Amino acid sequence: MSVQLLVVDHPPASDPGQMDESTELTGEGELESPTRPAGEEEDGETSPCAPEHGSDQPGSAEQVDSDVPDVQKDSDEEYDTDLETGDERRDYDPVCEMKRVYLELCERTGVVPASYFLRHVASEVLDMSYHGLGAMGARCIAIPLHTNTYITQLSLEDNWLCGEGGKHIADMLKENCYISELNLANNKLGSVGAQAICEMLQENTTLKALNLAGNEFRDKDGQLFVDALQNNYQLKEVNLSYNLFSDGEHIGNAIAANDSMVQLDLSWNQLRGKGALAICNGLKLNTTLKCLDVSWNGFADEGALGFAEALKFNNVLTSLDITNNRITYQGAAYLAKGVAENDTLKSLRVGKNPVMMKGALQLLDAVRINSRTALELLDLTDVLLSPEFIQLLEEVKEKHPDFRIQHGGVAGEIAQKIKRANPMLVLRDALRQTHSRLIDFFKSFDKEGNLTVTVEEFKAGLQREDIHLDPIQLWDLFRALDRDEDGMVNYGDLLRAEREMLLEKWAKEHQERLQAEQESRIHEALLKELE
Repeated sequence: MSVQLLVVDHPPASDPGQMDESTELTGEGELESPTRPAGEEEDGETSPCAPEHGSDQPGSAEQVDSDVPDVQKDSDEEYDTDLETGDERRDYDPVCEMKRVYLELCERTGVVPASYFLRHVASEVLDMSYHGLGAMGARCIAIPLHTNTYITQLSLEDNWLCGEGGKHIADMLKENCYISELNLANNKLGSVGAQAICEMLQENTTLKALNLAGNEFRDKDGQLFVDALQNNYQLKEVNLSYNLFSDGEHIGNAIAANDSMVQLDLSWNQLRGKGALAICNGLKLNTTLKCLDVSWNGFADEGALGFAEALKFNNVLTSLDITNNRITYQGAAYLAKGVAENDTLKSLRVGKNPVMMKGALQLLDAVRINSRTALELLDLTDVLLSPEFIQLLEEVKEKHPDFRIQHGGVAGEIAQKIKRANPMLVLRDALRQTHSRLIDFFKSFDKEGNLTVTVEEFKAGLQREDIHLDPIQLWDLFRALDRDEDGMVNYGDLLRAEREMLLEKWAKEHQERLQAEQESRIHEALLKELE
């Protein structure tokens, strides 16, 4: 029996005893190759996918440039690529993907999509305050924001998120590393939300400002914030106002332990007694906090004493707000001792406290005796001042020209009994006597020639013109001229004050004339009745 061999153009196998894998042994003992010439089927017919010989198709051999070497032809034919052309594959768009995910989540949960979110998902600021999102709406927003790289400021104030919604936002911030400012005020987060937020703060490293005002946090949540603020070194501004903290021990510990926070708002809580002292002790040990707001609490005189001790040791705090804390003149006396030794505090707000004239005078005197003081603003809103205070204020301003106060007016027997003329009217009458114009008077001490002078230069000009105003008149004059309290007076301010003075004068004269006419008519009517 003869064996027919079909010669296949393959390199010989390395082992002569082995059969090449490209050949098969047929049942009749014949070797047959699995491959056939292109275009041939078993029955000899031509395949419909094979090009006809001599056709004009782009892949035909006749169209190949004859100058191209055979090696190059084989290389081109065997070359393969995974690059796709045309519109076969679209580029990934993260914004479209976030929108798609958001809409899909809304459809699944039955939440009405917020068009505002779709329009601003690629903005730097996303403010969705007062949108009524609820917990499920927060979830639909939070999931797309996991990978958002555009938004840096997120505000969800007053959306009734509750604890569950707070958890969704907190989980998102564990992954998102671009949002630096977050506002969750007035969302009733409660203890559940507090725990979620505090756990997030121990992992998040990009959040700089956090507003948690009005979320019904209580004393039992205080320890959570201690752990969070102790381990977070990036958070700079925290707002915990309008909550239900009364025992400030935990918050005081958080203030003492934190080394990054520069602004803390604890206003409108219920802090008092030992809790107030704990916050003062924390401030005493803190080395970074610059602005502290504890207004509208119940620190009272005991808390004022604590702040006085803290101010003696703290050398970083620049702003302290203890407005409306039931501090009496005795508490103001305590506070004055701390002000007398502090050299960093720039703003002290003690308004709406019953410190009375005596307490206000003690605070101002502390500024006077402290040669190193940095205090620029003493807020005594709704506190009546005595004439002695005004006189002492002039002395303080000579040493500290930038110092300014806010108050509730000047009281006292002298201020009530003496009827003082409008200082602008006094100035105008004095210039009329010397036949001088207002512009000439102003230019006489305007050294720079820019129609702007300091308060001190204006006072010197009044003295040169021999225009005498008492301390209270001076105070009223510069309160009218320097309304922004920057220590500068320009000619426009002077013209405005003169115009207001004239309008007031004309209105007063008109009122007096009407009153005189009315009295005259009454008198004439009485005479007619007598006749």
